Amino acid sequence: MSSVWRQAGDQWQPLTIPEVRGSGAGGLDVDGLRFLRFGAANERGVALLLPPGVAARVNGRPVLGGLRVLEHKDEVTFGRSRLFYSAESTPLVVVFRREDGSRSPTCPLCRGPVRDGDQAVQCPGCGRWFHQADATEDRPAKPCWTYAPTCRFCNHPTALGGEAGWRPEREEGA
Repeated sequence: MSSVWRQAGDQWQPLTIPEVRGSGAGGLDVDGLRFLRFGAANERGVALLLPPGVAARVNGRPVLGGLRVLEHKDEVTFGRSRLFYSAESTPLVVVFRREDGSRSPTCPLCRGPVRDGDQAVQCPGCGRWFHQADATEDRPAKPCWTYAPTCRFCNHPTALGGEAGWRPEREEGA
């Protein structure tokens, strides 16, 4: 899931922006600012909503009308506070289940179909499905997701370790 990074002392801490379920409200409130997820699969995003009378800037530019759709690595400043938005999510290996009435996706790396019961990863960035199966007695490993350090379509990191590939302190040191 995407996150907002907030500085606590000399450390940066990620705050996860929860999924919005159904028509209910969701998102994350940070110091009066609201971060709201919208959309699904590769059409998803995060919007910054400001309450009336609150001024904020994204990458040094004012947020006009109280609404701004955020992009990966955007810096949000307001008052004396500073936040960063990251679109990176932790990819997960899951047992693939095809939705009723839909076709099986094709793994963009090996070009084979991703079938029900296959271990696979859906890229958090672009929504494409990749094989990610360990070797068994009757078949070889299929590490399509972790084959390269990033997704070849959207550059989302493919590490399965859980640590974010991008962090604000790495940007500041560059």
